Amino acid sequence: MKRSKKFFFLISILLIGMLFAASCATKPAVPATPAPPPAAAAPAPAAQPAAPTVSQEDLDKLLQQAKDLKKKAFDLKLFEVLPDDYKAADAQLTAGQTAYDAKDQTAAKDGLTKAVGMFQDVISKGVVQLAAEKRKAADDMKAAALKEGADQKNADRFGPADQAYTAAAALVDAGKYEDAIGGFDTARVEYEIAYKKTVAGELRQKIADGDFAKWDTGNFQLAENKYGAESGLWASNTDADRQADIDSLDEAILRYNLVVQKGREMVATGAKTKTDDAKARSDSIKADVAVKDLYDTAQSTYNDATTKLASQDYDTATTDFNTATDQFDAAYQEAAKKRAAAQAAMQAADQATAQSQKTAQDADSIVNQPAAQ
Repeated sequence: MKRSKKFFFLISILLIGMLFAASCATKPAVPATPAPPPAAAAPAPAAQPAAPTVSQEDLDKLLQQAKDLKKKAFDLKLFEVLPDDYKAADAQLTAGQTAYDAKDQTAAKDGLTKAVGMFQDVISKGVVQLAAEKRKAADDMKAAALKEGADQKNADRFGPADQAYTAAAALVDAGKYEDAIGGFDTARVEYEIAYKKTVAGELRQKIADGDFAKWDTGNFQLAENKYGAESGLWASNTDADRQADIDSLDEAILRYNLVVQKGREMVATGAKTKTDDAKARSDSIKADVAVKDLYDTAQSTYNDATTKLASQDYDTATTDFNTATDQFDAAYQEAAKKRAAAQAAMQAADQATAQSQKTAQDADSIVNQPAAQ
């Protein structure tokens, strides 16, 4: 019994399955609903470039390069030639070093790189302008030396200056401006030595011609010592001794000028003494009355000379005193002639009067003779 129930149950399941399969075969297939496309994935964030790395060694070298360029620009005194550009480059270096000290490597590299470029520009432009300025300074000193005749009177000093100038000019023509700067400086210094030695020599000769040394022996001897020392300084041929050479000549020129000034003063004072003597002679015979025009002219010249003496224009004072002396002498001589003529006239009148008295006396004696008996 149990076996027949189990069999019946299986047959039922089989029939149901067959019916279900038959129904599926007769119905049209329903299209399957397509699955929605998968959502687009969000774009991955772009990869950020890695921050550049700067080694401390590179930064140290960059900082040192900027400082070296600044020192070079400073030593060349380009802060005087291109003041604004130098100031801007210096400010950029300060900004770069500030970032360097703050360990901001990127900002430090950027700032220091800019500073290096700016100082390089300052130097490249500045040396051109500086070479031109140095050349002009040499030109001006050469002109002064030529005016004093240094090329003839001190050719041994002038010649090396010309050689240094020519070499520096050739460097400029070759575009080597920085190298030319020192050459023009050397030329200027040596032109200056040639010029000043010539000036000192002219003063020395003037003292000898005027016999002025006796009026200021102290300054004259100091000047002689400095003038004599110049030869040894020149022979050493070092930059320091070239400057000492100039200093020695400057001292000699100063002392020689004091001697010349004193000599001129004493000459002018001596001329005044002679004029005073001539004026006194004219006054002694009242030339101011006898020949007023001549005397007044001499007095005017004398007054001008006295003014020049007071203002230390000794050469003009000497000339004017000498002229006044001649004018007072002329007034004296003319007044003396008039005085002599007047005295002669008075003497003649006295003689005439005496003769007239004698004639009258003679006539009176004749008239008053007793009559003959």
